[in-house]
Order: sequence, then structure tokens, then C-alpha cells
Amino acid sequence: MQYLTLEQFRATVDAGGVLSVTLRAQGPSFAVQAETRRGEAVLVDTRRKSPRLFMDPRKALKLLRELGICRAGLDAEQWRPEEADLLRSTRPDSKARMQAANEMASIMAQRVQSSLDNYQANPASASDATAFFDELDQKVEKGY
Repeated sequence: MQYLTLEQFRATVDAGGVLSVTLRAQGPSFAVQAETRRGEAVLVDTRRKSPRLFMDPRKALKLLRELGICRAGLDAEQWRPEEADLLRSTRPDSKARMQAANEMASIMAQRVQSSLDNYQANPASASDATAFFDELDQKVEKGY
């Protein structure tokens, strides 16, 4: 079995060395396997050298089409879509950051609207808006 990076796979396709391609299910994802003139090959991730897996087979088909491959087989015998949640790692740090960003955006929207309302009622309150944006700039610089 050969392990081909995307660049190697592309070169093999361009040289006419790919005889057939199959999307082969591995749990909840699909790997690209090819029959080449030199035997079986699998598309691998450039960094990890492990099979490049596609959770969505449409993305794999799009890549194959971009490489000039218009026909591919599908082997879904080992497809287990219910296992997809097991591969997704939870990111509590990202979740907390996103919640804080959403909360800040909501507060900012309320304060901007309040400043606009105050400005329309009393144009002299423009200094309040300036102070608000200065405070916002400081918070952004601190990473809030």
C-alpha cells in the first residue's frame, strides 16, 4: 500500500497513474483509496501521514473532481455515522470564549443603541459615545 500526500496524488493523476478511486468508509468518515499502476494507494494528511479522512463525502468528491477524477466508487460497508459525535472533541475554552464574545456583542449593541437614542434626543451627548468607544477599545486590547 502506498501513502500519497495530496501533491503526490495530484501528480499521479496528472501522469495517468490512477486506474480507479474508491471512497471507503472508516467509522463516521471516508478515506480516499486508489488503484494505481503500482498498486493500492491511500490519500494521507501531509503532516500526520495518516489517512486523510472526510466526515462529509461530498467534500471528498469535490476534491476528486478538482483533481480531474470524474468517477469514483463508494464502499459504505464500514460507515458508522452514529460514531461522529465520538470523534468531535469538546472545546470548553472555545465555548467560554464564544459565550463571552456573544455577551459582549449584546452589551455593545445595547450601549450603541442607547448612545444613538441619547444623541438623537440630545446632540450634546456625543461625548458619551466617544467615552463608550474608548472604553470598548481598552477592553478589546485587554482581550475581553
